[in-house]
Amino acid sequence: MDRRHFLRTGLAGLSLPALVACGSDGSNTGNTANPGNPGNPVTPSETVDQMLNPAGAFPWGVSSGDPTAEAVILWTALSPRNTNIDQIPVMLEYVLLEEPLADMTEWNSKFQEGPINRLGEFTAFRDRDYTVKVDLGNQVLYSNSRFMQGQIPELTGNQALLYRFVAGSQKSRIGHAKTLPSGEVESVKFATLSCSNYPAGLFSVYEMVRREPLDFVVHLGDYLYEGGGGGTELSRNGVARTPNPQKEMVTREDYVLRHQQYKADPELQALHATHPMIAVWDDHEITNDAYKDGAENHQPEEGDYQERKATAIRTYYNWMPLRERFPRDENTLAPDPREVIYRDFQVGDLCSLIMLDTRIVGRDKQAEIMAVDPDRFNPDRQLLGFEQRRWLSDRMFEAKQRNSIWTVLGQQVMFGQLNILEAPQVELLDQKLLGNLVSINMDQWDGYVAERNRVFNLIKDIGIENLVVLTGDIHTSWAIELYENPIALIGGNQLQRSLGVEIVTPSVTSSGFPDEVADLVSTLLPLLNPHIKYSELKTKGFALIEMQREQMNVTWKYAQSITDESLIGVENEAMRKSFTVQRGSNRFDGALPINIPIPSSPF
Repeated sequence: MDRRHFLRTGLAGLSLPALVACGSDGSNTGNTANPGNPGNPVTPSETVDQMLNPAGAFPWGVSSGDPTAEAVILWTALSPRNTNIDQIPVMLEYVLLEEPLADMTEWNSKFQEGPINRLGEFTAFRDRDYTVKVDLGNQVLYSNSRFMQGQIPELTGNQALLYRFVAGSQKSRIGHAKTLPSGEVESVKFATLSCSNYPAGLFSVYEMVRREPLDFVVHLGDYLYEGGGGGTELSRNGVARTPNPQKEMVTREDYVLRHQQYKADPELQALHATHPMIAVWDDHEITNDAYKDGAENHQPEEGDYQERKATAIRTYYNWMPLRERFPRDENTLAPDPREVIYRDFQVGDLCSLIMLDTRIVGRDKQAEIMAVDPDRFNPDRQLLGFEQRRWLSDRMFEAKQRNSIWTVLGQQVMFGQLNILEAPQVELLDQKLLGNLVSINMDQWDGYVAERNRVFNLIKDIGIENLVVLTGDIHTSWAIELYENPIALIGGNQLQRSLGVEIVTPSVTSSGFPDEVADLVSTLLPLLNPHIKYSELKTKGFALIEMQREQMNVTWKYAQSITDESLIGVENEAMRKSFTVQRGSNRFDGALPINIPIPSSPF
């Protein structure tokens, strides 16, 4: 995102009319900092204390997100004494660091060393669920700041800082944030995450990621789930993993309560306090298998789908550390700017990270699952939608023009083809049946063949040389080389060139393949999918990615357990799997060769 666009659209927190809760008149507009001359006195602490929950004003911790080389979003949410309070003033305190400080035990003493900069007041409005966002580094916000002590931060690349929010006499926990590297960057390290279903298990994977020395975290969606069941046999610190509310989330209150429950989880809260997060939604933030005009899991008795979707999106923006694009961008043709979550980030000359929405803004209804549905080949079917695809073309062209070494697409559903036989007997695999391979999951790009071909054409036409696709959604781990026609590779056809690689991250807790078949499926997959170089289909974990100038290192790490509290954050090191992708190769070093011999049938 260029500096001018960033300043024009930057946000200092709360009440934007497009995001107010249902029933609000939208009268709270503009930046969240109250207007007034710098140096005006802030609201007395005793007055603010009367507005706050005496049991604790900051039960949902702090978060940072959407870092650039010049700014980073800082987020918190306050707990009011009662919900009749319209607004609560809050201050921000921060300390700039000479280098990142990963050890949480040192944060308090380092913060006290200072110098402590103070900024505010900001206002937590009821119609924004008393959430607060500060776009630290965005110079627009400071002209409206009512109080300032210390230097206005001119943040630069790779700037680490500690921060906390203060309301009355209460202080939030301390958080750690960092801007993106800039200039000529030698390396960047980040983790990818997806699919964290609260009742399905403990967030051990989040604790594993918190302990990693990272520049940022990418969450690829399904940050929370809409369902109301499960979790009755699990607990964390004596708190049961049953969803709150114990029903499917449909109303505004439902979505808020569920976000609050997730943010109160100790492992997720600690992760947010440690690393900036770049997040995008998938379907479960709204409801299962959502698309532009509906969802598989939305029933007529649950009301109007568009209203439900709008409610879910408003709540997501309130509770996630995202930079928001308001007022409406005149170059955006989407029906509602709240739905435009796609955006991009530049890591110096090393990496262009382009975050896409393959779920809400442009997706047509899915074709029939597990059927040879000719509709999936319909050239008019959309997954990204015209406007997002045009935007993607522009971002790819810019990445090429600036000579970014790696071009990265962060998105939700599997991009590479996943094929199986109509007949289950693998001994039937011969040349005459190769044309009968079918795609397994119409919810992913396999269900939108023409759209995938359009993206392939963009890659070729623009000349993107080192493409990396980051994927979540499917709850399992995959390393995929991206060929336009991978079926032709069966039998050893080496004429095609890989156009990129895809890294599919496993889930945090959501279920994968059943244990009794997962290993067998992993063994058989390369027979029908020689472009799939690795799969692990049952274990929870994350992908750790380090991009360097001449290579990319990818490691899948897995949790020892997601049910045992004593093993939270413990890695199953024996399962660790690593590959290297050399610059210019679009291939996973050390992977199985393409011309895999076809063994005898195990059936």
